[in-house]
Amino acid sequence: MNMAVSNTAEKENDMSIPVYRFNEHNEAFYYWHKARIDGLFSKPLDLFHIDAHKDMELPPPFSESLYDNTRLQTGDAEFYRRFASTQINIYDFILPAILSGAVRNVYFVYPGWRGFKPKRKRISLGSAFGEGKVLKTGIQAPRKNRSLLNKAYPDMTFFQYSACEARLLPRNRRVILDIDLDYFACRDTITNLMGFELEITEDQYNRQDLFFEDTSLPYSGIVITFAHRDNRYFARIHPKRIPDRLHVPPHEEIQQEIESLIRTLIEKQIKPVLVTLCRSCDSGYCPKDKVDLIERTLIEKLKPLTA
Repeated sequence: MNMAVSNTAEKENDMSIPVYRFNEHNEAFYYWHKARIDGLFSKPLDLFHIDAHKDMELPPPFSESLYDNTRLQTGDAEFYRRFASTQINIYDFILPAILSGAVRNVYFVYPGWRGFKPKRKRISLGSAFGEGKVLKTGIQAPRKNRSLLNKAYPDMTFFQYSACEARLLPRNRRVILDIDLDYFACRDTITNLMGFELEITEDQYNRQDLFFEDTSLPYSGIVITFAHRDNRYFARIHPKRIPDRLHVPPHEEIQQEIESLIRTLIEKQIKPVLVTLCRSCDSGYCPKDKVDLIERTLIEKLKPLTA
């Protein structure tokens, strides 16, 4: 799901450490590179990715190269804004950030309600022929010809991936702190919210059976319904509904969870260089009626870490 990077993402100007707030998570890729261009860090930083989803999927091939180091030298961040909007998605933006030099190691902090188990592994990552377009993980060296590997993936690097609850994070780290609001309240079945309407003719409306002539339609995973409003005719197309997977606790529990997370980060002496806050509100992963509450509380509780 590609999401355009907004020109109106909000920055908390009363904090000495930048805190960027935006609607969807692929935008984080842009702000991490912007921070590097702005001189907040020069070498890759560990990423504390606090989220209900790991967002570590392998992206499909890019139509343009991930590498554009001239932008770093000239202080032009617009390349990264465009790349975040057109090349990456809300679930695959972390691996490109590793290969482009913004992120070193990844700590995926999942909420306790997920019931995941901690894991840790060393992962290889590179792009075909070093072109920065086709990314691959789990690269293994040929037994007899190491030079073949170097030719195929000259930019290959390794990073440490850890998945754990916040209480198991390492101490005293200088990091990119990245928090998705759906960590606190989450709707996984966003397909139930999706759908669109196509305006059709009166004749098409009256001959709805023609829409169902293709016998594969019942197996396609979509549903078509019809509507007639104000002398206009519509076909509404939406995915088949599935049981909702929700974690939407009451306000009091959300506030307690926020306080617990920030308290843990403070006790572990985590030193964020910048903070990115994703609302996940356009996609619907964070329920819209919870977004404002979570955001306000987070901004307030983050002040000891960012002041």
